[in-house]
Amino acid sequence: MLEIAKLILVVNIMMITMNKILNPINKCGTFFIILSFLCFGLSSNVYAQKTIKVAFGNALAPWVFPQDNNGIIVDIISEALRPLGYKIEYIYVPYARRINSYKSGIVDVASDMNIKTVRYEKLEGHLSDEAYVYQNYAFALAKNKFNFQHLNELVNLNLVSWQGAIGHLGNEYAVMASKNPFYQEIHDQEAQIKMLFAERAEVIQLDLQIFKYYRANVAKNTMIDTDKSVQRFPLFGRSPNVFLFKDKTIRDEFNKRLAIMKENGEYKTIFDRYTCKGEDQSCN
Repeated sequence: MLEIAKLILVVNIMMITMNKILNPINKCGTFFIILSFLCFGLSSNVYAQKTIKVAFGNALAPWVFPQDNNGIIVDIISEALRPLGYKIEYIYVPYARRINSYKSGIVDVASDMNIKTVRYEKLEGHLSDEAYVYQNYAFALAKNKFNFQHLNELVNLNLVSWQGAIGHLGNEYAVMASKNPFYQEIHDQEAQIKMLFAERAEVIQLDLQIFKYYRANVAKNTMIDTDKSVQRFPLFGRSPNVFLFKDKTIRDEFNKRLAIMKENGEYKTIFDRYTCKGEDQSCN
C-alpha cells in the first residue's frame, strides 16, 4: 500500500508540472508513458522481494548436489515454489551450520528440520508438512533368505555401514556393532553397493534412496550384476523431514503446492529422476 501511495503522489506532482509546460494534446500520452515506467519499477521491486534463500547441507547423493543446484531435496522446494513466482537462492553449508544460518537471518528457509530440532534449538518459524523421509534399511541378497526382526540378529554377519553410523543410530545399534567382529564402516556408499552385489558383504545398511541411486550408477558404469533380487529390512525407523520457513505465507503456499505435487505425480517424478535412470528394478 505504501508503494502505491508513493506512486500516486509522484504521478500527481508530475501531472501538475505537465499542466504548466505541455499543451493539452501531449498531456495524455506523456501521462501514460510516465505511469508505465513507474509501474514497471514498482513491479520490479515487488518481484525482487520474492527471492528466498534456502539452506541445505553439503553434498549427499541423491538428496543434494551443490555443484548442480539439484537433488531430491533441492528439487522438491524448487519445483514447489518456482511456479508461484519465487526465485530460490541456494545456500550450501556444513550440515550443522544450516541451523546457525537460519538463526542469524542469513537464510529464509532451512531444510532437514523436524519438531525435535526446532524445540531443542529454540528456533522460531513455521514448519512445513512432511516433505521427505530418510529411512535406513538393512539390505541383503534374497538368495540368503534372511528374515531379520531385530538388530541383534546382525551381530555375526559381515555388515558394512556408512561412516559414523554407530554415533547416529542409537545405543542398541552401537552395542550390536561393538559385538560384531565383522562390522565395518566406510565413507564411499557406492562401494557398499558394489560389495553387496559382488557378494563381499552379507548385509549393508544405508538410506533407501541412496541405495537406489548408487545401485543404478553401479549398473550403468560397471560390470557388476545388480539385477540380483534384494531384500530390505526396516530395522532403523523412519526419519521424516520438513522445511522451516520464517514466513508463514510462503510456508502455506509451499504446503499447498507440495500436496498437489504428491497428488499429480510430480513428487514421484523427482525421486525417479535420481533413482531409476532406466533401471526398472532400482525404482522399486
